[in-house]
Amino acid sequence: MSTTTAEPEAPVTGRFEFPFRHIVLDNWAEPELVRAAEIEWPQPDWPHWHRYDSGKLATKDPLRFPPACAELIRRLLCLRVGELMGLDDTFGDWNCHGAGLHASPPGASLGVHLDSDHHPNTGWQRACNAILFVNSSWRPEWGGELELWNADGTECLKRITPRFNRLVLLEPSDVAFHAVARNTGPETRKTLATFYWRESLATGVRPRAQFC
Repeated sequence: MSTTTAEPEAPVTGRFEFPFRHIVLDNWAEPELVRAAEIEWPQPDWPHWHRYDSGKLATKDPLRFPPACAELIRRLLCLRVGELMGLDDTFGDWNCHGAGLHASPPGASLGVHLDSDHHPNTGWQRACNAILFVNSSWRPEWGGELELWNADGTECLKRITPRFNRLVLLEPSDVAFHAVARNTGPETRKTLATFYWRESLATGVRPRAQFC
């Protein structure tokens, strides 16, 4: 796999089709609310984190979200994702399956993968991901970029810096390979995530993420 061709992401806001459909929205929420979420963010030793082998931490239990985080999650779930992304009949999952608070401590990364394509309990089809970057003092040299890869997961084509209060929407299709670059800085990389779904009679093939 190659990562040499991707250039650092430019500070622009808009909708893009390359390498797959995604939207970048800077200054999405009130800065004070996002800073409040950062301040109340649970510590790495919080007992309610689910811990992944990659080093990533996550919690999807809405009853345990700190207040500012819960308010931002609520607003994310109220987004008109269908209009923004050109997707029909999408809806948010208020139970936050696989979503919620995600944290990458120093040294953590997430490998190149495709997301699961359906909900394991309901059979809903995965339609869109939303990711809000929470760190207010993140430096580009710390890495942690959201990487968008080509259709076979062999080359990184775009990197999106985790700038404070930046919202990214992406369509997790069968060619939407993506990853999170290693966190080389001293801070935990903090994101809030929500997923959107659609009713579907199709049979999904990926109940879990598929890594390269």
